[in-house]
Amino acid sequence: MSSHPRGFTLIELLIVIAIIALIGTFAAVAVNSARSKQRDATRLANVRQLQSALEDYFNENNAYPVGTTLPIGDPSQSACLSLNGFRADCSTENAVFLQVAPATYEDGLRGVVTCGQPKRNAFCYSQVKEGELYGIQFEIENALPSVGLQKGINCASPSGMHAGLCATE
Repeated sequence: MSSHPRGFTLIELLIVIAIIALIGTFAAVAVNSARSKQRDATRLANVRQLQSALEDYFNENNAYPVGTTLPIGDPSQSACLSLNGFRADCSTENAVFLQVAPATYEDGLRGVVTCGQPKRNAFCYSQVKEGELYGIQFEIENALPSVGLQKGINCASPSGMHAGLCATE
């Protein structure tokens, strides 16, 4: 018979607990990063949906809708896009390009792109050059260098998306 007691020593238990805690920390960081990237993917999909509806609007009206720093998705003024532009309610409209205008997903944003009253994180739409162009300011959490977007302020226009502020002229 052995005279050594069986079981784990305190040091062995502490090492196992430390390893499990370290793995848990790495897993939490990976999950949060994946969530952040998913929120950005949702934001970009929403901006592309807006761009598509704006192009349909332009094809019918030969101009983009009127608006200056309009918070897209605002239920009081830009909840939808019809033949008559952004509206709070399009239920009585004959031609609707976007039944529900997507608002930005605010989780994770730093609030560098704000518009409306009261000011809030939003996709901020502005008509430019008397309807010849538009700009949608939007914010993302992560840089996407492969598509030319930066962490923070970006712009969508008829020519595509780019990093930085939208041109106002």
